[in-house]
Amino acid sequence: MLFGISFWWVLLSVIAYFGIGAVWYSPALFAKPWMEEIKRKKADMSMAASAMVTTFLCMVVLVLVEAWLVQATGTVGWLGGARLGLLIWFGFVATTALVNSSFQGGSKKLFAIDQGYHLVGVVLTGAILAQSI
Repeated sequence: MLFGISFWWVLLSVIAYFGIGAVWYSPALFAKPWMEEIKRKKADMSMAASAMVTTFLCMVVLVLVEAWLVQATGTVGWLGGARLGLLIWFGFVATTALVNSSFQGGSKKLFAIDQGYHLVGVVLTGAILAQSI
C-alpha cells in the first residue's frame, strides 16, 4: 500500500500516463506538429532514451503525490478522481507550464499539445487512483 492505495493501482496509473504519451506524441496524433513547434526532426531525437527515463521517473512522483491527494481528500470513484485530476492540472500543471512558456516565448500550439497530454494524463490517473479506495 502506498498512501492507502494499492501499489498495483499506482503502477497501473504510471503505465497509463506513460502510455498516453506514447500515443499522444506518435505519428498518429501530434508527433509532426510537436516536432515542428520544437524545431526538431526525428533524426535529432537522439536524447529520447534519457528523456523517456526522466519522464517515467517524473510520472512516478506525480502519481504518488496524486495518490496521496486522493487519499487525503477522501476522493472516491472515477468521476471524483477525474475532477481532482482536473483541479491538479489546472492549479499546478497548466499554470506552472504557462509561466515557463510565457518567459520562453513558447507557442500556443506547443502549449496546447504538451498540456493537452498532461491534462488527459492527470485526469485519467486521478480516475484510476480514486477507483482503488
